[in-house]
Amino acid sequence: MLGPTEHPWLDPLWRRVALVVFCGGWTIMEYALGNPGWAIFIGAVTLYAGWSYLFAYKGPDDPTRQTRPRMDESEE
Repeated sequence: MLGPTEHPWLDPLWRRVALVVFCGGWTIMEYALGNPGWAIFIGAVTLYAGWSYLFAYKGPDDPTRQTRPRMDESEE
């Protein structure tokens, strides 16, 4: 649906963990500030990020890894 989530910048585990932790903190902040709608929305983003970046992420050595193609200069 959203395309491949693998990207060379996200290969180090600490970057993927930091992304999920940041989204989780944002979810908690929205809930604490009394914004349940935003908390649910960002919570869903956190769950998706956790699944795709921590569970289903394919490292650079995986032969089935798909990355988005680079843009050509003509597409800019």
